[in-house]
Amino acid sequence: MSDPATVLTGQLRPIEHCSACGAGFVCGYAAGLPHCWCATQPLLPARQIVPGQHCLCPACLTRRREDAGQTQTKG
Repeated sequence: MSDPATVLTGQLRPIEHCSACGAGFVCGYAAGLPHCWCATQPLLPARQIVPGQHCLCPACLTRRREDAGQTQTKG
């Protein structure tokens, strides 16, 4: 099965920029889709959340999850 972030990125123009690295990516919610790729990911522990920081790209969210010791996706 394809990664939802890759599928969305391949079909839509980037409309968000990662607040950690600046990379462009597609936010499904901002694109008017019923779901975003990030909705399939586990929530980050509070210690991994930076106050005032907006959405993260797939790579940075994965890195934050790995830093927190999370490796599995929801579902």
